[in-house]
Amino acid sequence: MVKTYPAARTSILLVIVFMLAVACTRPDQAPVVTIDSGKLLGVRHDDVTAFKGIPFAASTGGDNRWHPPQPVAAWNGIRAAENYGPFCPQYRSQLLWFELGEMSEDCLTLNVWIPDHARGEKLPVMVWIHGGGFVQGSGNIPRLNSPDLAREGIILVTLNYRLTLFGFFAHPAMTMQQVDEPLGNYGLMDLVAGLEWVQQNIGYFGGDPDNVTIFGESAGGALVNYLMVMPPAQDLFNKAISQSASVGLAPDAKIRNRSAFQVPGERAGKSFAKRAGFKDSDDPIRDLRALSMDQVIGLLTARDRFTPMVEGDWIPDQVGLLFAEGRQNNVPYLTGGVSWEAKLGRQIGGPFSPDVMVRIIPDEDKARLYPGMRGKTLADAVFGDLIIHSQSRYLGDMMGNVSSPTYQYYFSYLADERRGTDPGVGHADEIAFVMQTLDTELEAATDKDHEVSKLISSYWVQFAKTGNPNRPGLPDWPEYHAEAPFVLEIGDEVRLHEGLESERIAYHKQRGIVKLEQVRDR
Repeated sequence: MVKTYPAARTSILLVIVFMLAVACTRPDQAPVVTIDSGKLLGVRHDDVTAFKGIPFAASTGGDNRWHPPQPVAAWNGIRAAENYGPFCPQYRSQLLWFELGEMSEDCLTLNVWIPDHARGEKLPVMVWIHGGGFVQGSGNIPRLNSPDLAREGIILVTLNYRLTLFGFFAHPAMTMQQVDEPLGNYGLMDLVAGLEWVQQNIGYFGGDPDNVTIFGESAGGALVNYLMVMPPAQDLFNKAISQSASVGLAPDAKIRNRSAFQVPGERAGKSFAKRAGFKDSDDPIRDLRALSMDQVIGLLTARDRFTPMVEGDWIPDQVGLLFAEGRQNNVPYLTGGVSWEAKLGRQIGGPFSPDVMVRIIPDEDKARLYPGMRGKTLADAVFGDLIIHSQSRYLGDMMGNVSSPTYQYYFSYLADERRGTDPGVGHADEIAFVMQTLDTELEAATDKDHEVSKLISSYWVQFAKTGNPNRPGLPDWPEYHAEAPFVLEIGDEVRLHEGLESERIAYHKQRGIVKLEQVRDR
């Protein structure tokens, strides 16, 4: 693993170095910043400077495939940090919501956005973890890289991590061969390496390594929840925001044993080795590593699911159980979801479709909990409660086992141009509001759209700065507690709910708790 360094001893010196660098720079010229591995030249975006494509670990190809990330080699001279790095390898799904650029296993890069007024002060740092079901996505996507968010007085970091079977893979042969290494969760190991990089280097950019917030949506929000319970990530961040995550009550996969509907990681690995023609190989891992990136991608299908798994010291048990035992990182936590989470299920379809999920709930319970709802409206409501809202509300309850505050939100503001077509705010549609990048998503964002974007972004930034989203000028947002379950709805108006859809949520939470106990490691 990339080594973690104590940041407190060096943070003041790093800020001084950054101040000296920018003092010798013209206002229209990007500064050269020296980090541990070499010098970087950024690119100006008006009053914000971006440093793109910064490698935080070595290539994950060849012999490094399915090993923890290795240290990046230092470079000589000045490295231009004007362009994003490659995308991590992924299946070219029809569901991609972005333009997939060049892919490479040398993809562990990050991007840093710093405002001009970073000079002379240590700014809070917000590290975005992208979503995409653990199988697709990138930190390079335009809606995630926001100079406007940086202008709010923070440093924004977006980063890549290994995806699909490159990032989450296990096999019995690998378990036998790599006895001294953590296994399976290589994408999470990449995130830890990225956060270690932040601890060691963000001071060079004027950032405060002692004030780091991780935030993400969908699989990115799920990875935030995993990081909350991972001992190796314990001291790498100070606050966490989990948006529309399905990890909490849902059973996590295990490396060897079945966990409810989740296939064991090693069994999934054996199946892939068989597909590749290595079922009877004396060393299937050697043979799989010998395949090119394109050959591996060519063997993947749209139905393949390679995800984080319970294994060793990295993810010691189910996330929901660890939260219930008070073993999560004791940091301020903000979580919630949007009004039409079922958009995700309708895009994916198959067993994940809302029309399938709704059948899980007995008819008499649906009639009692969702009176008057039928058809797609009913299926979509059940999907949102079952997959997302009950998860975040349960983890919010379990944050009562530690001393840090928790805040719950529900985002229901529908962009003007989507009214009349979308029944609610679709899964992931709030990201551009948070990032203030509406113009990358909408044909013509209205003044009201921008007003709501500024509002939710202000809450997120204030939370990152202080651990509390409240500040003068914003509607009051009380803490969430199981006994006082306040949820702030950000819609056409801002409304405070105590117990939003509490009966429905309590029903799904209880069903989930039973399932968690059934898959607990004894």
